[in-house]
Amino acid sequence: MLDRDFNKDGQTYFELKEYKMAIECFKKAIEINPEDEVAWFNIGFAYFKLKDYNSSIDSFEKAISLFDRILNENPDDDMAKECRSLAEHMIKQISSKEEKKHEYVNIVGIVTKVRDPMELKESECLQIIEFSDSSSAIRAILWNENAGLDIKKGDIIGIQNGFVEYDSEESVGYRINTDENSRIHVNPKLEDGLVQFLKESVDISLTDIKDIGEDSTEIDILARVITLFETYSFKTKDDSGIVRSAILADNTGTIKAFFWNEKAQVPTISKAYTIENAIARQTDDGMELHIGQGSRMIDGDSLSIEERANLKSFEELESLLYASKSIKDLKENDMNIKVIGKIIDVQDTFEFEENGNVFLVRVIEIEDDTGSIKVNLWDEMADSIYTEGEFIKIQNPTVVYNKNTSNLELSVGDNSNIIDASFK
Repeated sequence: MLDRDFNKDGQTYFELKEYKMAIECFKKAIEINPEDEVAWFNIGFAYFKLKDYNSSIDSFEKAISLFDRILNENPDDDMAKECRSLAEHMIKQISSKEEKKHEYVNIVGIVTKVRDPMELKESECLQIIEFSDSSSAIRAILWNENAGLDIKKGDIIGIQNGFVEYDSEESVGYRINTDENSRIHVNPKLEDGLVQFLKESVDISLTDIKDIGEDSTEIDILARVITLFETYSFKTKDDSGIVRSAILADNTGTIKAFFWNEKAQVPTISKAYTIENAIARQTDDGMELHIGQGSRMIDGDSLSIEERANLKSFEELESLLYASKSIKDLKENDMNIKVIGKIIDVQDTFEFEENGNVFLVRVIEIEDDTGSIKVNLWDEMADSIYTEGEFIKIQNPTVVYNKNTSNLELSVGDNSNIIDASFK
């Protein structure tokens, strides 16, 4: 068995409250891989439940050292950040049980970042927010029922009976934590002057796509999904899941984005979203965005009338990417185009082998008012359902010349997309 198999068994025993059995499984995972940060993290919780606080602290400290190693190699690893933060919190919580009670503080500010709630073991839930006043920004950890509050960027938040903890990851060196004695007040009634002062002193504006550069880190944008590609599964030594890529656009430009795991199921073609806490990365092909666990996606249906009016329509933004072409005007090697046509013929799929690789292929034919053309669909595109008489829009096809028939054809693969022609 692999270390991750023992980890899964241990998590099962933990959920059944069989903590001793869980520890045995986590120990076996660590024997196989002493650098398994997840096993050290999990065993820390199991020791905590058995009130073996010394072993729990030792395990969490080991987990923190391994998460630090991961973050040195990949500072944008949200899972490692959150787990490290939680392990640090548990050490402080254990220490507080034996040393002293918290010294509580009251604090108010304007929310600048909101992360989705995270479910933990034993039905616990936490949510991390960041808020700011005119002096600095600070992170706060909300637990359980407070993690389910409707908190949005730009809200005024008051934390009553929060407590200060040292946190080396924070620019100010500390954070605010909460417990069962804490009270969270969203948009509390304050003097008008204080509210105005907070809103004027803290910048919560969105970033334009054209302004995203290599010095950007976590950013917030309002954009529309222009092209949405197929979902793929991935598996690495330490992780597995799904990812889906898309092209996003606002009034200033376009950018490629990757949606990871549960976020891959959210985007819909043509819809607008406010995306918060997206990670910007520079690649050889330009800037790209990554939307994962630490990011939030807010459906455009909740946008204000003013925000909707300021964002261009799908058709207008699509024209930033693709020029519309009739079939008769197509030329070999045309790039960045879109073609609309009615399906007039659909052939069965077949397999095509080249250089030892096997591809799934389907040929359809479409027509518009100017002519008709064959379309070669590859792999996932070939596996979709097509109906004669249906109107489709093909984004970014490759225009190729078939020497056997002396005709142009369209090739539709990974970098292309087919959507309903009615999307505007």
